[in-house]
Formats: sequence, structure tokens, C-alpha cells
Amino acid sequence: MFLSPLPACVKIAVHTSGMRDSLSKQQSLFSQQQDQKAEVVRVEKNLNTIGFFTPSSKKLVGIPAKKVTIKIRSSTGQRVDAHATIFPAAEFGLPTTADQDKYFAFQKLIERLRGTDGMINNPVRFTSAAMLEILGMTQGGKNYQEISIWLRRMTFTGIESEGVVFLAGKKKYARDMFHVFHRSVAVGEVLEDGTVAQENYVWLSDWQLDNLNNRHTLPLNYDVYRTLQLHIGKALLPLLQLWFYASREQYTEKRYTQLCSLLGIQQYQAVSRIRQQIGPSLDELKRQSFLANWEIDETA
Repeated sequence: MFLSPLPACVKIAVHTSGMRDSLSKQQSLFSQQQDQKAEVVRVEKNLNTIGFFTPSSKKLVGIPAKKVTIKIRSSTGQRVDAHATIFPAAEFGLPTTADQDKYFAFQKLIERLRGTDGMINNPVRFTSAAMLEILGMTQGGKNYQEISIWLRRMTFTGIESEGVVFLAGKKKYARDMFHVFHRSVAVGEVLEDGTVAQENYVWLSDWQLDNLNNRHTLPLNYDVYRTLQLHIGKALLPLLQLWFYASREQYTEKRYTQLCSLLGIQQYQAVSRIRQQIGPSLDELKRQSFLANWEIDETA
């Protein structure tokens, strides 16, 4: 469930019966009618936790840095505030849900490239055709160009973590500046040895590589994700999955102010405007049997 702003709060309920394994336990937000053999993509948790991808159908250029505050559990067991700031690249802007689509497809490609020891190594190589096939997009020149721009945006966008990015290998929250991709080379660009790249190359940042190799990932129902058309719904789905799992309940709730901060969307005062803003996306998740119900309540 979610909570809303000043006087409102959004609640979301979901069926949890019929879950049969540990994966389903993490996916406790799916209804019992959901196909057990649904396609799953395992995505690194931190980017969704901090709202790295902003729901938008437009290029977010000229937008200031996005600041997010979330609750984490400290080493003493207390719930404390942690902060993250996402710094956009001047030319490419903040990452959007279109970039999230490609990032999830990239995570599927990574799983295919794990070595016999189960590890991922730099650089990660993939063809644009393979990514477009996962995305269900045609192999036209424009789509190839969008992958090249996505590589640049993911490489240049910065993250400042004040205790919010979790480092699985060190088992602690980081206070540092990061990038998601340390380096990238798109197909057609020149490599260090002077040859022209026939594939895309990505050098994952140390923290990303470490978290993926330590399986600090979230199993996401990719079948449901690919059916979503609304950008807020796409941004909400992985967040909801994290929240439902963390609450261990059949419902969850979040303050609307926190939700707006995390998603990077405008905050409204009137409940009617709030319903108009997020209601269609929640209804879309409901139609896909991802949610059982949702509601907006006033906070005490």
C-alpha cells in the first residue's frame, strides 16, 4: 500500500496465498492466479531502492539533481534516514523508465553471460540485436541509436550515497560517490587497440559487479513488467516488490510525500489530483493481477 501526502495515504493489498518456493516468497506481491512459470529477471536492488529511474515519457534534460530519503535499518537495529542524490548528465539528463526497460533487458543478458563459476566479469559484451529482441523492438537504426544513448546516460549519471547504497560484499551501507557503468563502448566506436567494436562493451562499476556476483538482486516478474504501458506503473512494480517483501504482510503503505520524492513526480495536495496522478498505474497493476487492491487514506 502507499501513503499519500499531507492528509492522504495510499494502501495496496495483494494476494499472497499459493506461493511454493523461496522465489515466490520474495514475490509475495503477486496474486495466487499468477503463472508459476512466469519469466523472471533478476535486477540489482540498489537502483530501484533509491529511485534511480524516473517515470517519464520525455527526455529529462535540464532537471536538477534528484534527492531521495529512505528508511534503512542501522547496525543497532534502529530505523534511520538515509539519503541519495542522483546527478544527471548535462547532455543526457536523468534516467527514465525507458532506460529502466533497457537496464532490465541488460540484466537478462548478464545472466546468460555468467561463467561456469557463476561469476560475471568485465567487460560485459552484448549485441544491440540481442537487447532489442528481449525488448520486443524492431532492429531499426533509431532503436540502435537509443541503445548507444542509453549506454552514455548510464555511464555519466552519478550517485551520491549517504548510507543508502548497500555493498553486499562488505555487508554495509556506503557513503561515497558512484556511477553504475564505469565505462562503455557502443558498437561502431573505436576500442583501445584501434579496432572498431562489433558489439557493445560495458565495464560495470566495482560496486555493481560485486553486488551482482553476491546475488544482491531482486527477482522481478518480467512477464508482468513487459505488459505495463504507464511509466509510473513501471517504476512502481520493482518498488512494490521490495516493500511487500520487507513488510512480510499482504499489504504495504507509504506516505505520498515519500512516494513523490522516490519517483521524482509532482506532489499534489488534493486527494482527487492524487488519484488522477497514480490511480491509472495502480489500476493497470491490478488488471495484471499484480495487486489485489489499493486505496488512499488520510494519515493520522
